[in-house]
Amino acid sequence: MTMHMGRHIVYWLLVLSGLPWLAARLNRRKVLVLVYHGVHAGRAEPVLNFDGMHVRARRFVRQMRYVSRRYRVVTLDRLLEPSQASTPDRPCAVITIDDGYRNIHRVAFPILKRLRLRATLFVPTGFILDGRGFWWDRLRLIVAAAQRPTLPFRIDGTERLFPIRTVEEQRLALTALSDELRRLPPPRREEALRSLATALDVPPAEGGPFAAPLTPAKIRAMAEDGVTIGSHGVSHDSYLLLNRDALAHDLTESKRQLEQWTGTRVDWLAYPHGQFSADVMQAARRAGYRGAVTTIEALNDERRDPYALRRIGVHDNMTLAHFIVATSGLRDFVLAVVAAGTRRWSRAPAPQRRGVA
Repeated sequence: MTMHMGRHIVYWLLVLSGLPWLAARLNRRKVLVLVYHGVHAGRAEPVLNFDGMHVRARRFVRQMRYVSRRYRVVTLDRLLEPSQASTPDRPCAVITIDDGYRNIHRVAFPILKRLRLRATLFVPTGFILDGRGFWWDRLRLIVAAAQRPTLPFRIDGTERLFPIRTVEEQRLALTALSDELRRLPPPRREEALRSLATALDVPPAEGGPFAAPLTPAKIRAMAEDGVTIGSHGVSHDSYLLLNRDALAHDLTESKRQLEQWTGTRVDWLAYPHGQFSADVMQAARRAGYRGAVTTIEALNDERRDPYALRRIGVHDNMTLAHFIVATSGLRDFVLAVVAAGTRRWSRAPAPQRRGVA
């Protein structure tokens, strides 16, 4: 039995046990915020979509039907209204989609429209304007095109060799390389990608089946049809890597550009890569955003900070059972029980030693 199959069985056993429904009831006053990145109608791509960033349409449909039955789907703006808290009978949910891939308009938007579900789309304006493709999409294309058995990667004077003969080895290499490149400043990251393409004797990658961006016209059309448009920065570089001036420019310029494209106010921000700090939150306030979302995996209770809303990430490797468990707050419930038990144990009096007669 594979590890994937084992997890699949565990999730279905949890669903059959009824624990997710108990957790959902206990968490019924909390707000679920989902985050997607792409939805596609094609076949599975084990390398180009190795992490399941783009969810297959049939899974997306099942998930959205489940959400529409069990939740009251609202916009992020409504979460700021005291009267819009989750109720005992029907908790609130928000659907968000990051990154601005073209398949959102082509595949996800018609599904959402058919089911009458509102969503928020977080757009990085630089991706829309230059159309080059995100660095992680270009990295996947380079690895997928390689014809060599190993991949040499040099950083800070140290070279590592990754075997890439099989699909599984390519996936492992992409996981490690993505972590390394994410931490680099943009110029060094681009240099590393060029060096990698040269070492593997493949052309610099620019496209791919998932990499195409939305256009300003499609963004405006979705905004006019009820989709809330939010900022995902200009370059999608981590805000922890930017100095104060560059951060302020990124926040204000992306907001200005999106407002120009849509003709509506842009009040919400998704932190690129989910990375933020107290200074970044304050900068977002100064730039005029009403709130921001993170990639911290949890539900949102009544004490939620509008500039640090938590989201549950959805990927293509997520079966419906996994989705039900993830959205129920079962993990939050288990952690709360463990924390309560730990506190109770720490307050318990130490056992008295008995002397030996």
